[in-house]
Amino acid sequence: MVIKRLRRQVVSGTQNTVRSIEVLKSLDWVLAGAALLLVLLSLAVLVSSAIPSQEWTSSRFVKQSFAAIVSLIAAFVIAKLPYHSLRRYALLIYGIALLGLITVFLTGQVIRGTVSRLEIAGLQIQPSEFMKVALVITLAWFLSRTSRLSWRQVIISALMFAAPILLIAIEPDLGVAMLLLALWASLLVFSGLSWSAISGLSVIALAAALASWRWLLADYQQERLLIFLDPSRDPLGAGYNILQSIVALGSGRIVGRGLGHGPQSQLEFLPERHTDFILSSIGEELGFIGVFLILLLYGILLWRILRIAQTTNDNFGRLLATGTFTILLISLTVSAGMNMGLIPVTGIPLPMLSYGGSSLLSTFVLLGLVQSVHVYSKWAQSPPMEISNLT
Repeated sequence: MVIKRLRRQVVSGTQNTVRSIEVLKSLDWVLAGAALLLVLLSLAVLVSSAIPSQEWTSSRFVKQSFAAIVSLIAAFVIAKLPYHSLRRYALLIYGIALLGLITVFLTGQVIRGTVSRLEIAGLQIQPSEFMKVALVITLAWFLSRTSRLSWRQVIISALMFAAPILLIAIEPDLGVAMLLLALWASLLVFSGLSWSAISGLSVIALAAALASWRWLLADYQQERLLIFLDPSRDPLGAGYNILQSIVALGSGRIVGRGLGHGPQSQLEFLPERHTDFILSSIGEELGFIGVFLILLLYGILLWRILRIAQTTNDNFGRLLATGTFTILLISLTVSAGMNMGLIPVTGIPLPMLSYGGSSLLSTFVLLGLVQSVHVYSKWAQSPPMEISNLT
């Protein structure tokens, strides 16, 4: 019995090792490389911000480096798991994420005017970031169950995202709430929603936006939208962030002022230079070349995700990749537009660049899902010889 048990353990260990090696070989390394380079650029900017103080042990650099290591491990573990198995756990994942938002609503503390974080073992966790992952999985599972989209499915899916959006809007974090709304709309479109239905939903959305301006938006939120149209109306108040961001972004010119030598960033004229306005900080210190490199890496990343979505034959996998593509594309567009004064300040982080462990982890979980779709879609057509022999 002991010998048989040892033999089973050896065989199981061999299978896991072989499978891990085959997963590594099958990953989309162009996608992985682009994501890793974006994280390294983010860490370089955080290093530059720590140069004046040299407080490495307590710096944002150390914390973000730890978050990056955890995120990379999580992405590989998820890439190793067959994405098909997520179908049976979709509602459970959604329920856990929703419970996190409810816990924030009931027990969260006010931090910078919002109640969006939980403190666990000294770490601040933002459940709304993980709701992005949960909704991608849940909506992909629900919408992939039938080949033809019906109004019943549209209504049920709307009820699915209504609760988390309401809880996130109450925090208030309207930027993430609008991002989730865009995620839902995009998945409906990719699931085959008719143009007449899209037009009807657009009219409803416009009416809801006008009603929100009249009855739901607080005075400071309305002021943000008005300042976006004319930042100079309050240059030392509500318009200060946008004006300083534009100054920092433009002052870098072609090659930038060098890491650690940006006056707007180092002298803290640029607010939230590690989060909301990290692109302006990069533009100041690395110039047009640095910003172009970032946009190029994002372009490569989005291209690979879209390619995976187009090549997989499984509708569930296709919607997982499409949901990830939508979140990254909208986050990039809104964050970049916000830094350039083209879009109102919403607080949406720039994925893999903005400081924040929850955002980084949730982004790499999504990328791990996309890698799983890539690996197992390929294996469904032509499994590796080693895997075939073991199974």
